[in-house]
Amino acid sequence: MKKYILTVLLLLPCLLFAQTKVAIYVTSTDKVPKETKKVVGSELVSSFVATEQYSAIERTTEFLSGITTEQQYQRGGSVDDSQICELGRQFGVDLVCVADMTVYNGQYYIQARLIDVEKAIVLATAREISALEDLNAVIKVANNLSQKLIATEVTYTLSIENTHIGALDIYIAGEYVGQAAGKGITTFKVPIHRIGKLTARTSKGIFKRNEEFSIPKVKALEVVNVTF
Repeated sequence: MKKYILTVLLLLPCLLFAQTKVAIYVTSTDKVPKETKKVVGSELVSSFVATEQYSAIERTTEFLSGITTEQQYQRGGSVDDSQICELGRQFGVDLVCVADMTVYNGQYYIQARLIDVEKAIVLATAREISALEDLNAVIKVANNLSQKLIATEVTYTLSIENTHIGALDIYIAGEYVGQAAGKGITTFKVPIHRIGKLTARTSKGIFKRNEEFSIPKVKALEVVNVTF
């Protein structure tokens, strides 16, 4: 009898078919117009949501208000990543995209980073330098930033325990992932968008096997364990 075990590091009911929730936070020096910050933030949100892998939190205004309150509490100092992660956890966010904007000799320097709030680590970074001479330029720069962040391969870990002697060829949604050795555990780093039907097949041997398992939507850096 085949046996399937799915273990996720966070609570399973929260993960099933749930998109990764992201919040956007744009910070800047006083020289950056607030309208420019707003456009950059709005475009970043739109770009993430357009991938259909991410969803923006509905309480964005409350989230930003929480950051502002934290800044005031720190007497005007900047909010560090650990504080942002804590706020993200309070608002049920998986990731926070932070974009820092500054002006130097008429040029805007924008550095963005994508932070996993649960593990408090930076998953991806990107930067853009531009004069931002008009609205179209602001939109283009924001889109470039988001595309660089999204293009960075954010993964989850797939751990296959093969209890049989023969090796298994592993496929997800028809795409080959790799081979799981017999009588052991093999791990794979898989992009978070690669989900769906997991198929395990024997490529050699007398007794052919073709077993399947369904992988739901998972979040960055999580571990999915499957036993065959």
